[in-house]
Amino acid sequence: MAPQPVPFPGFTPITDRVYLRNGHEKAKPAPANEPTTILISGWGDGTPKHVAKYSDGYHELFPSARIIVILSKTFQATNQPEEDRIQAMMPVVDTIFPTPTGDGGDDKERLLVHAMSNTGAIFAAAVVMAYQRRHGDDKPFPHELLVLDSTPGSLHFASQAGRWARAMAVGTAKFFPWPFVVTKGLWYVFLWGTYLWGVLRGLEPSGKWANRVMTDKSRITTESRRLYLYSKEDEIIGYEDLEENAAHVRSLGYTADLEMFEGSAHVGHMRLHPEQYWNKISSTWKLAIAEK
Repeated sequence: MAPQPVPFPGFTPITDRVYLRNGHEKAKPAPANEPTTILISGWGDGTPKHVAKYSDGYHELFPSARIIVILSKTFQATNQPEEDRIQAMMPVVDTIFPTPTGDGGDDKERLLVHAMSNTGAIFAAAVVMAYQRRHGDDKPFPHELLVLDSTPGSLHFASQAGRWARAMAVGTAKFFPWPFVVTKGLWYVFLWGTYLWGVLRGLEPSGKWANRVMTDKSRITTESRRLYLYSKEDEIIGYEDLEENAAHVRSLGYTADLEMFEGSAHVGHMRLHPEQYWNKISSTWKLAIAEK
């Protein structure tokens, strides 16, 4: 029996993980300098209640844009096979780009992608792969701006295992009667076991896979722009790792902007600094559009 969508007020479920909110009809058609679609790939174990705050912020910025939200579990990001990840994102691609390749339908879309934490980035990469599966490997994923919120972290598993374990414990601690540290420890052991089993089978870790997809010019064109949102206080993503990633993509020819927030926790920058957060996204979108 297929999983049932969770209640998400204001959104129509496409699958049990993908939800659609249409733009304000009175604001249509979308002005030429605004996105037609905003794709939010939520952080691991993010709930509709919390992710909806980001949807509301985007709706206020761009009222005519439709908003698609992907909800994912951290466990799915770390353990779901690559092909399953890609297939799970096919409905996203078919909703945004239903027109067959060659009919010019992609040119009508102005897409803003917002990936939150490593889980969000992994499934944003899966959307990119799903797009090419559907429309052709020779066609890079069409979008104007990729917002990377509290992602990516280090690609070295040993340095990330503790942070991943903490992220998974945060999302599951309420289901267990013992102290948080015990839950984190169990997830730490589980992650190492899964990682070593994957090494023995020759599997590529999902974080490395996502980074490879997102830095492949045949999949992500250098004509798109990137915005990194981060802080030094992030307990899961090391700011040095994120800045290193930004420097790397710049060396590849991508345009990348960075915005640091003071004192905010992992995917907590909007809650602590809403004006700075939305102003930066708005101004970077304008730069991305101006470059087209």
